[in-house]
Amino acid sequence: MRQHHTKVHDQLLPNRECKGCGLDFYDEKAKQSFCDDCNPNAGEHNGNWCNAKKETECKRCGNSFEYYPSNKKGIFCPSCVEAADEFLGTSFADVVDAERIEKRCEFCEDDFELLASDHRRGAGRFCSRDCLANWMSENRVGENHHQWIDGSGTYTGTWWSARRQALRRDDFKCQNCGKASDEIGRKPDVHYIIPARLFNDPEDAHHLSNLIALCRSCHRQVEEGNIAVPKSGNGKFQR
Repeated sequence: MRQHHTKVHDQLLPNRECKGCGLDFYDEKAKQSFCDDCNPNAGEHNGNWCNAKKETECKRCGNSFEYYPSNKKGIFCPSCVEAADEFLGTSFADVVDAERIEKRCEFCEDDFELLASDHRRGAGRFCSRDCLANWMSENRVGENHHQWIDGSGTYTGTWWSARRQALRRDDFKCQNCGKASDEIGRKPDVHYIIPARLFNDPEDAHHLSNLIALCRSCHRQVEEGNIAVPKSGNGKFQR
């Protein structure tokens, strides 16, 4: 799903939870433990901090290049790293005697070969990413999409950034009952005061003045109309 949103919709979905603030954030390599705001090893907190780049010569081509000593050893320049296949090793898909099976693509119906190991992991429905993307465009739209909400493309654009800001503003507390994240057992939901579907452009709904943190129980009560939407107190809940 993340690959589909990234490649087709140019939208980066969060894939990590920050150990510092507990908020979701996107990490391209899915290796980071902290978001940019909480990273205790970044900048001046890093043991190798030198407040500037260093210049050195590439061990492969001899050209000079700059690097940050806090996160690189300064051995090969970026161009050599990108162009050199030996840094990447041999892909298992290129091994001649690797076990393969024959499958038929569910979209274009062409026959193709698939690594048996990939098939055991559940792959093999489509012969290429293009066929996967085309199949999803035809079958995972409208009410058939797992995030379908009355036809509105709600969770797009700046939603994730706005959600993080709303949770921080409201101190990770439900603005109706006052329960914090540790009492709830999870981060509060973020509720649209004016539903996004009422905006011509759902992106206009992603403003802090239109967002409020609610625990799941209070969120459900608000959605069902049993209680009124509380007024946000900039981090202090108001009954």
